[in-house]
Amino acid sequence: MTRANASSLVGTVVALALLVAGFVFAAGHMRHALFVYLASWLFVLGVALGSMALVMIHALTGGAWGARLGCECLAATRLLPYAALAVIPLLIGMHLLFPWLRAEPVDDPYLAHQRWYLNAPGLVLRTVVVFAIWAWMAYGVMRAAADGRTPRPGFAAGSLVALLLTVTLAAVDWVMSLVPHWHSTDIGLLLFTSQLLIAFALAALMHLARDARASTAPPQLLRDFGNLMLVMVLGWAYVSFIDYLTSWVADLPAETAWYAPRLLTGWWWLGVTVACLGLGLPFFALLMGKVKTSLRALCIVAVVSLFAQWLNLIWLVLPSGAMHGVSLRWTDPLICFGLLGLCAMRYRAALHTGRVRDGQGA
Repeated sequence: MTRANASSLVGTVVALALLVAGFVFAAGHMRHALFVYLASWLFVLGVALGSMALVMIHALTGGAWGARLGCECLAATRLLPYAALAVIPLLIGMHLLFPWLRAEPVDDPYLAHQRWYLNAPGLVLRTVVVFAIWAWMAYGVMRAAADGRTPRPGFAAGSLVALLLTVTLAAVDWVMSLVPHWHSTDIGLLLFTSQLLIAFALAALMHLARDARASTAPPQLLRDFGNLMLVMVLGWAYVSFIDYLTSWVADLPAETAWYAPRLLTGWWWLGVTVACLGLGLPFFALLMGKVKTSLRALCIVAVVSLFAQWLNLIWLVLPSGAMHGVSLRWTDPLICFGLLGLCAMRYRAALHTGRVRDGQGA
């Protein structure tokens, strides 16, 4: 066993132990633990789906950035099977997560009208279908990569459309239905832009970290990475702001059911933090030419963006289970770091294998 394999095995065992311990000690507040797990799972899913989307976008647009980040994006796409396995605990505990599985139709007429869609068999079926579609797209990406080419433009264009539609379906099921009285036409695009940003920030960070060790980073490539990250930050921020703006203008009970617990309780500080770290800091930093041509500065911006998107997913999920204010437990880090650590070890192994195969070194 090589040193890299040994460290990966140790990391996997430690992460699995943290995850199991988190759920064992959360036996008295299992519903809260599942909300924390859901936010972490959405982050892992974002890494896989966002990376696959980046491969499709590069197939349509070309550019040196996609060729440079190809290995990182393919390694992240290989996380999709682990994301599929990780959804099983959520399906097992769905009766704890979703209020529409705990309330009788007579208790809420609004829920009664949604029973045709919001039901346990439908959730399981839709989850299986979207993962089957994503697996088919991932197979096409991997097959093209094995042949040493990018996906065909027709396949890439169709897959991007299908990806946006299926991500929207998943966002409705796993985010919006946590507050069944709330509805948003932006929820799919909101999650999709977040996934793109997560995937690009991670891929750029891993690529630039390797360049930092080798002391090689072409200035033009750095500028391309900086410009693309700025575009993705602005795209995510625009969709997020438009969703909030339309809700504020409409001022309907269905809209306030979502934003009231996030802005009028202790959760407001998390929203402000997401806005500052997700938009404010990256936006002003990436406007400066020195930052765009600095390898270290771009790595810092990428780390901040990843952390901000992780907080963003927590902000999207956790207040739905704690409407009256912040509710955190000491087991939350165990669950977060356990699941993220498991997938990080798988990503590291896939990235190492891909770089060795492509002759890029470890």
